[in-house]
Amino acid sequence: MTIHRNNTSLPEAVREILTRNYPVYQCLKMKLMNFRSLAEFIQPQVQQLSGKEASINTLVVAIKRFSDTLANDKTPDTSRVLKDARISLSSGIVDVTIRVPRNQFSTIVRELSDIAGELSEFPHIFPLSNSIKLILPAEDYALVHGKMGHLKEAAAQTNVAKVILNLSPHAEMNPGIASYITELLFRNGVNILDAFLGYGDIIMVVDDKDGPLAYDVLQREIQGPKLRE
Repeated sequence: MTIHRNNTSLPEAVREILTRNYPVYQCLKMKLMNFRSLAEFIQPQVQQLSGKEASINTLVVAIKRFSDTLANDKTPDTSRVLKDARISLSSGIVDVTIRVPRNQFSTIVRELSDIAGELSEFPHIFPLSNSIKLILPAEDYALVHGKMGHLKEAAAQTNVAKVILNLSPHAEMNPGIASYITELLFRNGVNILDAFLGYGDIIMVVDDKDGPLAYDVLQREIQGPKLRE
Protein backbone atom coordinates (compact mmCIF):
# COMPACT_ATOMS: atom_id res chain seq x y z
CA MET A 1 0.00 0.00 0.00
CA THR A 2 1.35 3.40 -0.98
CA ILE A 3 1.27 6.06 1.72
CA HIS A 4 0.89 9.64 0.55
CA ARG A 5 1.98 12.47 2.81
CA ASN A 6 -0.16 15.17 1.23
CA ASN A 7 1.43 17.87 3.39
CA THR A 8 4.83 17.14 1.80
CA SER A 9 5.72 19.67 -0.87
CA LEU A 10 7.40 18.63 -4.10
CA PRO A 11 10.77 20.23 -3.13
CA GLU A 12 10.63 18.49 0.25
CA ALA A 13 9.86 15.16 -1.39
CA VAL A 14 12.75 15.61 -3.84
CA ARG A 15 15.14 16.50 -1.02
CA GLU A 16 14.09 13.51 1.09
CA ILE A 17 14.39 11.04 -1.78
CA LEU A 18 17.79 12.32 -2.92
CA THR A 19 19.21 12.53 0.59
CA ARG A 20 18.31 8.93 1.36
CA ASN A 21 19.85 7.61 -1.87
CA TYR A 22 23.54 7.72 -0.92
CA PRO A 23 25.07 7.03 -4.38
CA VAL A 24 22.86 9.66 -6.01
CA TYR A 25 23.54 12.12 -3.19
CA GLN A 26 27.30 11.72 -3.62
CA CYS A 27 27.06 12.15 -7.40
CA LEU A 28 25.10 15.36 -6.89
CA LYS A 29 27.75 16.67 -4.51
CA MET A 30 30.42 15.97 -7.13
CA LYS A 31 28.29 17.44 -9.96
CA LEU A 32 28.27 14.14 -11.86
CA MET A 33 24.52 13.74 -12.33
CA ASN A 34 22.28 14.46 -15.32
CA PHE A 35 19.32 16.30 -13.81
CA ARG A 36 16.80 15.27 -16.47
CA SER A 37 17.66 11.58 -16.21
CA LEU A 38 17.46 11.82 -12.44
CA ALA A 39 14.07 13.58 -12.66
CA GLU A 40 12.70 10.74 -14.79
CA PHE A 41 14.07 8.24 -12.27
CA ILE A 42 12.54 9.80 -9.16
CA GLN A 43 9.25 11.00 -10.68
CA PRO A 44 7.23 7.96 -9.48
CA GLN A 45 8.79 8.17 -6.00
CA VAL A 46 7.96 11.87 -5.71
CA GLN A 47 4.35 11.18 -6.60
CA GLN A 48 4.15 8.33 -4.08
CA LEU A 49 5.64 10.44 -1.31
CA SER A 50 3.75 13.68 -1.90
CA GLY A 51 0.60 12.45 -3.58
CA LYS A 52 1.14 15.10 -6.25
CA GLU A 53 1.98 14.79 -9.92
CA ALA A 54 5.00 16.72 -11.16
CA SER A 55 6.34 17.27 -14.64
CA ILE A 56 9.91 16.41 -15.52
CA ASN A 57 10.76 20.10 -15.93
CA THR A 58 9.41 20.89 -12.46
CA LEU A 59 11.51 18.12 -10.96
CA VAL A 60 14.62 19.28 -12.84
CA VAL A 61 14.23 22.71 -11.25
CA ALA A 62 13.77 21.15 -7.78
CA ILE A 63 16.80 18.90 -8.24
CA LYS A 64 18.96 21.81 -9.40
CA ARG A 65 17.97 23.89 -6.39
CA PHE A 66 18.76 21.00 -4.06
CA SER A 67 22.10 20.46 -5.82
CA ASP A 68 22.95 24.15 -5.37
CA THR A 69 22.48 23.80 -1.61
CA LEU A 70 25.04 20.99 -1.59
CA ALA A 71 27.63 23.34 -3.04
CA ASN A 72 27.31 25.36 0.16
CA ASP A 73 27.24 22.28 2.36
CA LYS A 74 30.95 22.26 3.07
CA THR A 75 32.70 19.47 4.86
CA PRO A 76 33.90 20.22 8.38
CA ASP A 77 36.93 22.51 8.64
CA THR A 78 39.55 19.85 9.32
CA SER A 79 42.12 22.38 10.50
CA ARG A 80 39.65 23.18 13.30
CA VAL A 81 37.86 19.87 13.82
CA LEU A 82 40.94 17.63 13.81
CA LYS A 83 43.19 20.07 15.65
CA ASP A 84 45.05 18.26 18.47
CA ALA A 85 43.60 14.90 17.37
CA ARG A 86 45.79 11.85 17.89
CA ILE A 87 45.89 8.76 15.71
CA SER A 88 47.23 5.28 16.36
CA LEU A 89 47.57 2.21 14.16
CA SER A 90 47.82 -1.39 15.39
CA SER A 91 48.35 -4.33 13.05
CA GLY A 92 47.89 -8.00 13.81
CA ILE A 93 44.37 -7.47 15.16
CA VAL A 94 41.47 -9.94 15.35
CA ASP A 95 37.85 -8.77 14.94
CA VAL A 96 35.67 -11.27 16.82
CA THR A 97 31.89 -11.65 16.64
CA ILE A 98 30.29 -13.69 19.45
CA ARG A 99 26.64 -14.42 18.67
CA VAL A 100 24.84 -15.01 21.95
CA PRO A 101 21.59 -13.85 23.58
CA ARG A 102 21.81 -10.52 25.38
CA ASN A 103 21.32 -12.20 28.75
CA GLN A 104 24.77 -13.79 28.32
CA PHE A 105 26.59 -10.52 27.65
CA SER A 106 27.45 -9.90 31.29
CA THR A 107 28.92 -13.40 31.61
CA ILE A 108 31.26 -12.78 28.70
CA VAL A 109 32.41 -9.44 30.13
CA ARG A 110 33.10 -11.08 33.50
CA GLU A 111 35.12 -13.84 31.82
CA LEU A 112 37.21 -11.22 30.02
CA SER A 113 37.72 -9.26 33.23
CA ASP A 114 38.95 -12.39 35.02
CA ILE A 115 41.78 -12.90 32.53
CA ALA A 116 42.46 -9.23 31.73
CA GLY A 117 45.66 -9.26 33.78
CA GLU A 118 47.19 -11.78 31.36
CA LEU A 119 46.43 -9.70 28.26
CA SER A 120 48.62 -7.07 26.66
CA GLU A 121 45.64 -4.68 26.70
CA PHE A 122 41.98 -4.88 27.62
CA PRO A 123 39.98 -5.63 24.44
CA HIS A 124 37.48 -3.24 22.92
CA ILE A 125 34.00 -4.60 23.68
CA PHE A 126 30.93 -3.52 21.73
CA PRO A 127 27.55 -5.09 22.63
CA LEU A 128 25.19 -5.17 19.63
CA SER A 129 21.60 -6.39 19.35
CA ASN A 130 22.36 -10.12 19.23
CA SER A 131 26.13 -10.33 19.40
CA ILE A 132 29.24 -8.92 21.06
CA LYS A 133 32.14 -7.53 19.08
CA LEU A 134 35.66 -7.91 20.45
CA ILE A 135 38.68 -6.19 18.94
CA LEU A 136 41.98 -7.37 20.34
CA PRO A 137 45.55 -8.27 19.34
CA ALA A 138 46.09 -11.68 17.79
CA GLU A 139 48.26 -12.89 20.67
CA ASP A 140 45.57 -11.94 23.19
CA TYR A 141 42.93 -13.66 21.08
CA ALA A 142 44.96 -16.86 21.11
CA LEU A 143 45.13 -16.69 24.90
CA VAL A 144 41.45 -15.98 25.57
CA HIS A 145 40.31 -18.44 22.91
CA GLY A 146 41.67 -21.27 25.00
CA LYS A 147 40.07 -20.01 28.20
CA MET A 148 36.65 -18.75 27.13
CA GLY A 149 34.05 -21.24 26.06
CA HIS A 150 32.06 -18.58 24.23
CA LEU A 151 34.93 -18.05 21.81
CA LYS A 152 34.87 -21.65 20.60
CA GLU A 153 31.99 -20.86 18.22
CA ALA A 154 32.86 -17.21 17.59
CA ALA A 155 33.58 -15.84 14.11
CA ALA A 156 37.05 -14.32 14.01
CA GLN A 157 38.35 -12.10 11.24
CA THR A 158 42.13 -12.08 11.23
CA ASN A 159 44.71 -10.08 9.28
CA VAL A 160 43.07 -6.77 10.10
CA ALA A 161 44.35 -3.51 11.56
CA LYS A 162 42.89 -1.14 14.12
CA VAL A 163 42.92 2.61 13.60
CA ILE A 164 41.97 4.80 16.56
CA LEU A 165 41.35 8.51 16.18
CA ASN A 166 41.25 10.35 19.51
CA LEU A 167 39.43 13.64 19.02
CA SER A 168 39.95 16.75 21.10
CA PRO A 169 37.03 17.83 23.33
CA HIS A 170 36.46 20.74 20.93
CA ALA A 171 35.80 18.35 18.03
CA GLU A 172 33.69 15.78 19.86
CA MET A 173 30.36 17.54 19.33
CA ASN A 174 31.04 18.80 15.81
CA PRO A 175 28.22 17.54 13.56
CA GLY A 176 29.27 15.46 10.58
CA ILE A 177 32.78 14.61 11.77
CA ALA A 178 32.23 10.84 11.78
CA SER A 179 30.68 10.75 8.30
CA TYR A 180 33.42 13.08 7.04
CA ILE A 181 36.19 10.77 8.26
CA THR A 182 34.61 7.57 6.95
CA GLU A 183 33.91 9.20 3.58
CA LEU A 184 37.48 10.54 3.45
CA LEU A 185 38.88 7.04 3.87
CA PHE A 186 36.41 5.61 1.35
CA ARG A 187 37.48 8.17 -1.27
CA ASN A 188 41.10 7.16 -0.72
CA GLY A 189 40.41 3.47 -1.27
CA VAL A 190 40.34 2.30 2.36
CA ASN A 191 37.82 -0.47 3.01
CA ILE A 192 36.38 -0.05 6.51
CA LEU A 193 35.30 -3.42 7.86
CA ASP A 194 33.93 -2.16 11.18
CA ALA A 195 33.59 1.29 12.71
CA PHE A 196 32.59 2.31 16.22
CA LEU A 197 31.97 6.01 16.56
CA GLY A 198 31.98 7.74 19.91
CA TYR A 199 32.22 11.35 21.04
CA GLY A 200 35.88 11.04 21.98
CA ASP A 201 37.20 8.06 20.01
CA ILE A 202 36.58 6.73 16.54
CA ILE A 203 37.71 3.11 16.24
CA MET A 204 37.93 1.56 12.79
CA VAL A 205 38.89 -1.92 11.66
CA VAL A 206 40.42 -2.13 8.19
CA ASP A 207 42.27 -4.70 6.11
CA ASP A 208 45.84 -5.09 7.35
CA LYS A 209 47.13 -3.85 3.99
CA ASP A 210 44.98 -0.70 4.25
CA GLY A 211 46.18 0.21 7.73
CA PRO A 212 49.21 2.33 6.71
CA LEU A 213 47.17 4.10 4.02
CA ALA A 214 44.40 4.95 6.49
CA TYR A 215 46.98 6.27 8.93
CA ASP A 216 48.67 8.45 6.29
CA VAL A 217 45.36 9.87 5.00
CA LEU A 218 44.18 10.83 8.48
CA GLN A 219 47.58 12.15 9.51
CA ARG A 220 47.65 14.51 6.54
CA GLU A 221 44.24 15.85 7.53
CA ILE A 222 45.35 16.32 11.13
CA GLN A 223 48.46 18.21 10.04
CA GLY A 224 46.41 20.58 7.92
CA PRO A 225 47.04 22.18 4.53
CA LYS A 226 50.07 24.24 5.57
CA LEU A 227 52.06 21.23 6.67
CA ARG A 228 51.01 19.23 3.60
CA GLU A 229 52.54 21.75 1.18
